Amino acid sequence: MKITIIGAGNMGLAMANGLKSAGFEVVLAGRFSGRLEALRGEFNIEIIDKNYDINDKNIILAIKPNALEWFKNIANGKANSIISVLARTSLEQIQAINAINHAICLPNIAAKDRASINPYMASGDIEIIEQILNGFGKAVKFDSKATFDAASIISGCAPAYLALVADAINSAAVRSGLNLSDAQAMTSGLFNSFATLIENRHPALIRDSICSPAGTTIEGVCKLEEAGVRTAFIEAIKASLIKQRG
Repeated sequence: MKITIIGAGNMGLAMANGLKSAGFEVVLAGRFSGRLEALRGEFNIEIIDKNYDINDKNIILAIKPNALEWFKNIANGKANSIISVLARTSLEQIQAINAINHAICLPNIAAKDRASINPYMASGDIEIIEQILNGFGKAVKFDSKATFDAASIISGCAPAYLALVADAINSAAVRSGLNLSDAQAMTSGLFNSFATLIENRHPALIRDSICSPAGTTIEGVCKLEEAGVRTAFIEAIKASLIKQRG
């Protein structure tokens, strides 16, 4: 299947690499730019001028939200699928572009490694939409904008929160005597281990299985609770969700 990605920013390029490694034929399209031209040879490139033929194409919109109106005005024909990864954009806005299938999705940059979690809302042929989204991660369908918005914060914003956690653990490890290389290796291994644990277990059960009475782990957990870490994460997600909903 051929996928055309409009936009070659960080998210667009992450999806392009993920889809390419999954065996999709990928086209990067957009207005002329040095960044886009530099990718010629690695991907097929299309330069968009005044009009753009979308007939029968499977298109992922990875442009800035304020460029959506520009794309609607220059799109001619009827696409097979239009998938938007634009923040603060509704399914109804995307349905203004002529296509058989429409979807909104908020992935993350792990799409490059085909590891993004991809919440989406869609109309039309869900099977085609999921085939594309599963090409760079795992598609998860939501039926209301409220639940989709909440899920999109977990997929799109929370990786940055976890990056702060990883950076703090790195620094603490160096402070405790590890060299930076060893600290990074341990932190990376920690996240890989935890990904396996969290896949099928509630986080509270993981915590309780590690914390022994009067042990070293519970001491650290209590310090984190005293510092308000749990509340800080809850408030961070709330703040991002408010911003997402405009």
